[in-house]
Amino acid sequence: MTNKYNYVAAEKPSADLSAVEAMVADLEAYIVKEDVYRTILVDTGAGDRKLRMSGGDLLARLHRLRGERDALTAAEQTRLDAAQAEADKVIYSLKTRFNERLSREMKARLDSLAWFLDDWDRDPARGRSDYPFEMRNRQRIEEIIKQLGGKTPEELTGALGKVDRRIKQHTQVSEFIWDTPLEKVYPATPYWYLYRRAV
Repeated sequence: MTNKYNYVAAEKPSADLSAVEAMVADLEAYIVKEDVYRTILVDTGAGDRKLRMSGGDLLARLHRLRGERDALTAAEQTRLDAAQAEADKVIYSLKTRFNERLSREMKARLDSLAWFLDDWDRDPARGRSDYPFEMRNRQRIEEIIKQLGGKTPEELTGALGKVDRRIKQHTQVSEFIWDTPLEKVYPATPYWYLYRRAV
């Protein structure tokens, strides 16, 4: 059952897996290029679908698939393992460039969250309505931070602290705000912002 604050529904793990495979196939080209975001085509079985790829989005999808591994068939689990291994190999071989791209993406997502919070101050009703959807940016930042480890640039850490303080000012502790099946994938630590709702 979906709770009343949810505006982010769970995509089928099999669909997420197809997206991950397409992203991994394009990962080396993505890292070598300069763009933070890249449009790719994903074969859905019912035709191609355009998808915006980024390093943070790939990391977020891999995290979710690992958390929902038991919802995949044995064959899909094998595909996930292969995609994860290939992603790890490409990232390792281009780690410096990949981490630099992630830092740029983190800044872009922090800027987007700051603009959202500014808009919220001007239009509280819209801010309350959009909060669950906008937290996709914050969740992708979480995966970027995990990848960067202790190498997150200081200026980004400072900007994140400011954004998080503002999120807390606008929200209060609540039940999980995304689609209920996703709750096991995103525990309250470190995904605290998915357990808050707008006030």
